[in-house]
Order: sequence, then C-alpha cells, then structure tokens
Amino acid sequence: MSEVTSKFKNVVRSRKLNVFLIFFILAFFILILSRLSASYTNTVKFNVALKNIPDEMIVLNDASNTLKLTMTTDGFEWVKYYINTPSVAIDFKNDVKKSNSLYVWSLSRGFAGINEQFNKAIVVKTINPDTLLFKVDINAVKMIPVKPNLEINYSPGYNVLNAIVAVPDSVKVIGPESLLSKLEVIETEMLIKNDVNKPFSAQLALKLEAIDSQINVKTKTVGININAEKFTEGTLSLPVNIINVPNNIEVNYFPKTINLSYYTSLESYNTITINDFEVVCDFNEHTNKLSYLTPKLVKSSKAIKTSRLHEQKIEYIISE
Repeated sequence: MSEVTSKFKNVVRSRKLNVFLIFFILAFFILILSRLSASYTNTVKFNVALKNIPDEMIVLNDASNTLKLTMTTDGFEWVKYYINTPSVAIDFKNDVKKSNSLYVWSLSRGFAGINEQFNKAIVVKTINPDTLLFKVDINAVKMIPVKPNLEINYSPGYNVLNAIVAVPDSVKVIGPESLLSKLEVIETEMLIKNDVNKPFSAQLALKLEAIDSQINVKTKTVGININAEKFTEGTLSLPVNIINVPNNIEVNYFPKTINLSYYTSLESYNTITINDFEVVCDFNEHTNKLSYLTPKLVKSSKAIKTSRLHEQKIEYIISE
C-alpha cells in the first residue's frame, strides 16, 4: 500500500513541475514580447555604401567611412541591427559635391536621402559625423572590341552568311591610361560546336584573368548568334571592262565575259544578279613583257559568302 502511495505522490509532484515549467516559459516569452514592444533610443554604427559613382571615378577611402545614427524604434526593429552590421547608401551623384580636391557629403544635404531608407516605425534623431570626405581618383574610360573565340564546324552544305560578332561587340573598361593604351582586344572563352545545321545562341564569358587587376571591365559576358542555314553554289557570266585606257589607244581583248562562282545561302540565291558584280582590268598595269591583264572583282554582292573568278588572264592587243 505504501508503494502505491509513493508512486502516486511522485506523479503529482512531476505534474506540478511540468505545470510550473510551462507557466515559467510562458511568463518568460511574455516578458520578452513586452520588452521588444517597448521603444528604445540607441546609437548604431552604419557602414556607408556609395551608389551612382561615375564610371571614370574611383573612391579611394570608400570602405573607411561610417555614420553613427541615433534612432528611436521598438525592440523588434533593433534586433536586426544587432544581428548584422547595417549599412546605409549615399547617392554620390546627388548628395556629394566637389570641394577643392575632395568630394564632400554633408548632413544638411544628405539627411533626407538617409532618412528615406528607414520605415515609418524608425525615427532618425541624429547622424554623426555631419560631414564625410571622399578622396577620388580619375581613371580613363575606353571601349575595347570583343573577339569571339570560336571553333564552329558546320554540317555539309551549311554555313553562316555574315561574320560572327559578339553582342555587344565592345565593352567599357576603366583604369589607368597607361594600362588601357596596351589593351586592344578582349577574347571570350572558347566555344566548340560540331555538326551545326541550325541557328543557335550562346552566352560566353570574357577571358579576364590576364587583364591587370587595376582595370575594371564593366561587362563580364557577351552573347553570340549563329544563324546557320543551308548554302548552295551559283555561277554567273560577267562582262569584263578595261579601265584607264588612254584616248588615243584602242584595246581589243578576249574574253569579253568571265564566269564567276559564288557560295551563298539558299534563301539569298534568287536575289543575286549580274548587276551586283563588276569585273575590271586596269590598263595602267600593262607592261611590254606581258600580253595579258589580270581581272579583278571590284564590286560584289553582300549576300555571298565567297566567290571565285574562273579566268585569271585577259588577253589584249593595242591598236593605235
């Protein structure tokens, strides 16, 4: 009987302990909530993050500037400022003015820009210091051409009509003039494609490892568009003209026409005519040792990839 009584008393005691712990935890949370709901005024140090800095400028002491803000808000808002180091943005373009060799941010000019970064539950009372000085260096700005680094192998009968260029075809770089003057082109990473028989696009990273760390490249990737399409070969018979013939000389020549083979896209084939081309021989190039002139294609259609003249010699006879 005594053993049963003892067990019963233990159960009662354990239940009392559990109830006590539950009420204790509830009371603790209520206390925390009441504390967090109350308003407090404290001062917190903020890092300064500059925005809208002109491309040609480098701020030398950007990371060393801080602001101490005295604010009033509830405990819930204060918690996030103690978890992470906060920062505020200063608009370099609108809130910073040049004074002699320095750029100056003043509280009278920049308070509104700081204050609008906080929600209505936070009241910014004071900001210290009331002035920040920024040391600035001026760099050169240059547009550098981008060279796509490609190894494209097309399926038989397929090709692209125009040269492949990057999009954008040049990128803005910023740095010391002495370094930018040596930078003439930026290549992309290598792209290898085999058996290409349809259009495709790709994004390629620029190769920046070899570029001096003092040079800031604004764009890191470029695009390329490969408009692969079916190609075919065509042939035209073109008239040959002799130019620069003196008025007192008559030149007879043979042949009067010459065949041209060209390689173009199937889509452009029917748009190409003999009017798109011009073949000439320059009489100024004739010599007594030779009885022929060399034909040259001086006008060509933009819709062809390659072309070839079948004849390389035009025989001629001079009549006085």
